[in-house]
Amino acid sequence: MNAEMPIVVLAGAPFERGVAHGSRFQGEISAILQRDLYSLPEEELSEARRRATVAFEAIRALSPQVAEELAGIAEGAGRTVPEIVLRSGFELLTPVSETGCSALVTRTRSGAIAAQNWDGLPSKHSDLALFLHFSPSGFQFAVVASFGGLGFAGMNNRGLSLVNNDLILKGSRDGIPSQVVRRVVLDLPNVKSAADRISLLPHMGGRSYLLADRTGEIAAVEVSPRSGANFLATSDIHLHTNNALLPVTRTEEDTKALLGMYPSSAARLSALRTAVERVDLSVDGVKQVLRDESGAPDAVCKTASANELTETAFSIVMDCFRGEMHLASGKPSVNAYRKIVLPVR
Repeated sequence: MNAEMPIVVLAGAPFERGVAHGSRFQGEISAILQRDLYSLPEEELSEARRRATVAFEAIRALSPQVAEELAGIAEGAGRTVPEIVLRSGFELLTPVSETGCSALVTRTRSGAIAAQNWDGLPSKHSDLALFLHFSPSGFQFAVVASFGGLGFAGMNNRGLSLVNNDLILKGSRDGIPSQVVRRVVLDLPNVKSAADRISLLPHMGGRSYLLADRTGEIAAVEVSPRSGANFLATSDIHLHTNNALLPVTRTEEDTKALLGMYPSSAARLSALRTAVERVDLSVDGVKQVLRDESGAPDAVCKTASANELTETAFSIVMDCFRGEMHLASGKPSVNAYRKIVLPVR
């Protein structure tokens, strides 16, 4: 059994929330930077800092609030802004296989559900917390994030929810990291506005974003630094792992790198498709899907193996209509979900 993920309330303006985050996890953030950043060769580290400085200016131009929060985290943690940008910008570093995910969004009788198993190295599972953000006007959003980072998956005060997957596509461009994209999306009211915004953002690398809102709207998009935002056809359910699904993004996929980083992706997608056929797609049904260990270790609920070192770090199911987030730390096959009721309006 895994220890339950801490729940942290951050209140105030973006900079103040950032300071609170950085101060609360100052020791952990410094340890993570030492482990993940300062183990790099000096030349690579210097280039990463340079790219982070450029990226911060792009972030400030597109979303001053996110830039203020990053600056606040740096202030609270006693670190530099480029270091904190790198906590939310793996695209700025040499790619390393550390996360792989199985995600879905589906319409339901009352609204929609967004859900995901987030896989990572077991040594990093304890780096995570659920952050509840409150501005002076009230609740803004809830997001699972690594200490010092902006966030992986979450739901906002309108019931808009987001899950996502890494895609291994050829090419890169200047722009904003995907964690910044996620936070920009969580400032929006619904799937349509989120989809429109994603279409306009400068994406540094490949990613799939799955969106759902309380009206029952869902969408899935694969973004590319070359071809931009490419939307999957309208459907009542979207499933995604780490391989591209659309013809345009498949032609851009780095197949060799994909097989090296996420060799289980195709097997997890097949298992996900089989699992959803066996259940009613309610919250309980989706939990059953995410607990599925068929084909282990390369299952929806993933186990670490010599072939792929990652394992499910957390499992999240978000009921957009009810404003409920169900969160399990570690593999949901052996760890219980906690229900967090959010003040969605």
